[in-house]
Amino acid sequence: MKNKLSLLLVSFFLFSCAENKQVTEQQTTFCNPMNLDYGWGCFQKREKKARTAADPVIVLFKDKYYLFTTMDIGGYRVSDDLITWKDVYFNPEVHASALDIDHYVAPAVAADDNYVYFINFTRDRSKKKVDVIRSADPENGKWEKCGEVRRMADPCLFIDDGRFYFYYGLGAEQSTTFFEVNPETFEEIEGTKKVLREYITDVKECTSGYHFGRRELYDEIDASAWMGKFQKIPCPEGAWIVKNNDKYYLQYATPGTICNWYCDIVMESDSANGGFIEQPYNPVSLKVGGFIGGAGHSCVFKDKYGNWWQATSMWIGNHDEFERRIGLFPVSFDAKGRMRTHTVLGDYPMLLPQKKFEPQDISAFGWMLQSFNKACMASSSLPGFEPEKAADENVRTWWSAESGNAGEHFVMNFGKKVQINSVQINFAEQDINPEAPKETDYHAYKLYTSNDGHTWKLLADKSGNKTAVPHEYLELSKSVEASYMKVENVHTPKEGKFALLDLRVFGSGYSDKPGQVKELSVKRNQEDERYASIAWNKVSGADGYLVRFGYQPDFLNQCIQVKGNETTELLLHILTKGVKYYYRVDTYNDSGITEGNVISE
Repeated sequence: MKNKLSLLLVSFFLFSCAENKQVTEQQTTFCNPMNLDYGWGCFQKREKKARTAADPVIVLFKDKYYLFTTMDIGGYRVSDDLITWKDVYFNPEVHASALDIDHYVAPAVAADDNYVYFINFTRDRSKKKVDVIRSADPENGKWEKCGEVRRMADPCLFIDDGRFYFYYGLGAEQSTTFFEVNPETFEEIEGTKKVLREYITDVKECTSGYHFGRRELYDEIDASAWMGKFQKIPCPEGAWIVKNNDKYYLQYATPGTICNWYCDIVMESDSANGGFIEQPYNPVSLKVGGFIGGAGHSCVFKDKYGNWWQATSMWIGNHDEFERRIGLFPVSFDAKGRMRTHTVLGDYPMLLPQKKFEPQDISAFGWMLQSFNKACMASSSLPGFEPEKAADENVRTWWSAESGNAGEHFVMNFGKKVQINSVQINFAEQDINPEAPKETDYHAYKLYTSNDGHTWKLLADKSGNKTAVPHEYLELSKSVEASYMKVENVHTPKEGKFALLDLRVFGSGYSDKPGQVKELSVKRNQEDERYASIAWNKVSGADGYLVRFGYQPDFLNQCIQVKGNETTELLLHILTKGVKYYYRVDTYNDSGITEGNVISE
C-alpha cells in the first residue's frame, strides 16, 4: 500500500511538472500592457490605491536596458531582453536627488558610452535647480551627483555627437523649449535657449483635431456627442527626440494623459536646435479602441540589434484619472523618412525576436483573440462586477469575486473548441488595502482548461508565485485545444478581492476569416475639416473593424479599432486641415484579418 501511494505521488508530481512545462521558459512574444510589478502610485490626492506607471524612458547601456517610469516603484528596472525586468533602487547618496517624496515624475534619462544620466522633474516649485546624477554601474544602483540644471517640466536630455541638449515643456501655457549645456559641468550655454513649439491658446483655432479630447472624450471612440463642444485647452507635454539618417524627430504628447486619445505628435528638422515642422501624417503614435488605449508621452529608442521601439503611456483611469500602464510598440522609418509607430491590434501578442526584424513582421502576426464576449461564470460576484465584464475587451470594467479567498474562480466558455497559443490574465485591484505589508503584494493562481466544463486539466500552476503580475502573460511552448478555461485564486495582493479586468486568450478559432467591407463612404466636414464621417456595411462573422486612414494610400498609419460588428459608422475628429486623407476598413475575427479597399475623399 505504501509503495502504491509513493507511486501515485511521484506520478502526480511528474504530471504537474509536465503541465507546467506547457508554459515556455524562453518567452518570444509579449502582450501590452507590459507585465511589470507596477508600484502603488501616489496620485494628486496623495492616496495610494492603484498600480500605475507612465512617461517611460528606456535607455540601452552596456548591452542592458534600463526603464524609468513616473509614480511607480521609486527606482527603475533592468532587462537583457525587454521581456523580463528586475527592480533596482538608487543608492542612499543620491536618494533625495532622484526622488520627490517616494517617487519621481517624468525624468530626463539618457546614456553615452560612459554613463547613464538622470534628472528628476521635481514638483517642488521653490527649487530653481535640480541635481544631475549619473551612473557607470546602474545595474547595481550606484549613482553620483555630477552637476545641476534648471528645474524643468517633463525634461528630455538628448546627447548627440558629444553635445548635451535639453527639451522641456508641460501644460496649456508652456511651449516646447530648448537649450544646450556644457557636458562637463551641465551649466547652460548662454544664448542657446529658444522656443521650438509655441503653446496653444485656443483649441478651436488648432489646425489639427488631435488636440481635442482632454477630459472630454475619455474612453469614447466616436466624437459625435462632442463635435463643436471641445473647450479644454490641450496639455502638450513629454518632449522626446531621436536622430535617424541625419534627420531629427522631436515628439510631444497631446491632448492630455487621461483619455484614449492620448497620442504623440512628431516634428522633423535637419537640426537639433530648431526648424521643426509638424508632419502631415500625425499623430505618429495613436492607440484607440480594443482592450486598452492611449499611446502618448513616449520614448523612442534602439535595441541592441538596431531595431527601433517606442515605450509609451497607456491609460486605465479606473481608481484615479492618472492610473496608467506601459506599452511597447515597434517603430519604423521608411525610405521617405516617415516615422511610424505600429499600434494596429497593439494589445494582441507581438513577437519580440532577439535579432534584427521588420516591424510589420512582428506586430499583429497572427494569434487572434478567442475570448471576446464569451459566456462566463464565477464562484461568486459582487453586484455591478459581473463575470461577463472580464470578457468585454475593456480595461475600464472588471469582474470581482465577493472575497479574496483561495478557491474563488472564474470560468470562460469559448462555445467551441479553440486553439490556444497564449493567455493574458489581467488582474484588477478590488478593495485592496494600500497599507497592507509589501510582502502581501503578489498574485498566485492556477489555470485550467477543459473540453466539457467538468473535467479540468492543469495548464499552469502559479500557486508558488511571490511577485506581482498584474498583466500576467503566458506563452505556451506548444498550442493546446480547449472549450473552457478556468482561473482559480490562490492569493490576491494586499488583502483585496479576486478580480479580473479581462481574461484574454489568443490563438485560432478555426473559423473562416470574416468577409470584406464592400460599401465604404467618407464625408469630410466642409465647415471644419478636422472632422470626417465614415460609414461601411455590416459584415457578419466579424468580431470588429479596423478603421484605417492616412495622408497617403501607402501610409495608412492611423487606426481606430471598433469592437463588435454592429457599429458601422464613426465620426473622426483628429484630422488636419488642408490634408487629403485615404481610408480603408478591415474586418477581423478569431481567425484572422480581411483587408478592405482604399478610397479617397
